[in-house]
Amino acid sequence: MATWPESNPTPVYPLIVSAVTQTNIVTLGGGGEQRRTNWLYPKFDVTVRYNALSASGAQTLWAFFLARQGAYEGFNIYDLSLLASVSFVHGALYCGTGNGTTSIFDIPGRSTSAQKVFVDGVEQTGVTILTGGGDGSSDRVQFAAPLAAGEIVTCSFTGYHRMRVRFEQDRISKELFMRNLFAYNSIALKGINGI
Repeated sequence: MATWPESNPTPVYPLIVSAVTQTNIVTLGGGGEQRRTNWLYPKFDVTVRYNALSASGAQTLWAFFLARQGAYEGFNIYDLSLLASVSFVHGALYCGTGNGTTSIFDIPGRSTSAQKVFVDGVEQTGVTILTGGGDGSSDRVQFAAPLAAGEIVTCSFTGYHRMRVRFEQDRISKELFMRNLFAYNSIALKGINGI
């Protein structure tokens, strides 16, 4: 999976990240509410901002848009807030679900530290953290043996958070794409499910 361009042009960090959940809320006759979530973990919508965007930087983003075929193909984006001396602890992010044969799972981040790995909510010891090698150069966690089918792996860490996104717009002219970039110095990306 491709990764959003991190230089030429260089975004302004931190990115604007919005957690998106899917909750159904029913108001009961007595005024109470019944709530049910459709997703176990949130998606993240991202707005990428730029300072003085050059023509070559805008062309790089247009080429990236075309290569993804608009909103069709998802891609990774990392919140490189640490470059701006902003350190975030990312908690309980989904890494994957066991299938009885897999023992290595991607952590949704890179350059991670202070990792805590959980299986079905229970912290695990004796796991190995692998630097890089995952999708989009993400770090990975390796268990001594494959996890049973249905076991859910989550991880908390400090580092660069990897989010799966796609372009919000699917159909846009090059002129409008460029005008929006230069007028607003930002671009909106829509979060997608997946690790």
